Amino acid sequence: MKRLVPPFAVFVTVIGGWYTLAYSLDNNFASGDGSALIVPPPHQLFDGLNEPTVDRIWSALGISLATATTGFLIAIIVGVLLGIAMAWSRPLETALWPWLVALQVTPIIVLTPIIVRVAGASFSARVFVTVLIAFFPVASNTLYGLRGVPRELHDLFTLSRASRLRRLLKLEIPSASPAILAGMRVSAGLAVIGAVVGDFFFTRGTPGLGRLVIFFFQDTRSGPMFVTSFVAVLVGLGFFLVVAGLRRLLVSPWDRS
Repeated sequence: MKRLVPPFAVFVTVIGGWYTLAYSLDNNFASGDGSALIVPPPHQLFDGLNEPTVDRIWSALGISLATATTGFLIAIIVGVLLGIAMAWSRPLETALWPWLVALQVTPIIVLTPIIVRVAGASFSARVFVTVLIAFFPVASNTLYGLRGVPRELHDLFTLSRASRLRRLLKLEIPSASPAILAGMRVSAGLAVIGAVVGDFFFTRGTPGLGRLVIFFFQDTRSGPMFVTSFVAVLVGLGFFLVVAGLRRLLVSPWDRS
């Protein structure tokens, strides 16, 4: 019970701050009907949700969820393969690492317009944006995990004349799995960010959550805008919890780090 007190205190503080902000903003309730124009107080959050609006949010959720999930899975594959390749080859790591870091630190809003101009507003382009922002933590953690396998264990596999593939599957991947899953946990949040923020530039086709937030903002519908934003937060939290649960299931029983 005591563990619940700090989170509950933070929740109450956030709600109190939310009400304070909503009622302290100038012209927030200047619409004439008592509804908020900028920041709705918590009790007005769902006032503007009619059936067509809810349907639009569900449709946008489906697009963003499909984009984030597909991009995340591809990012895991690309990241793990890149990490293995760099761990096996120092020259390859030296050649690729600076470019991977440069790509990671480049803001996604800089890359997305270029991708849209070249590849259009297709689903594949949305997924590509997500992969670009999400693969690096998996790649770097895979490299770190594989390089951290104890030398003594490698010597045992050398004595048993283990093949390169057997060494990878039986020693390196299991030993590096805590680091790989830690990278996946970071990548999960980035995949959702890529799907939502990248969606700002995909003006054609069915809008995702990011585009829908912009639409509600331009239409001064603050309630649906906040609800859509919270849905995006829940998607990111869901991805994080899935990876955390996977780590607890696969790694926590034997890894105490």
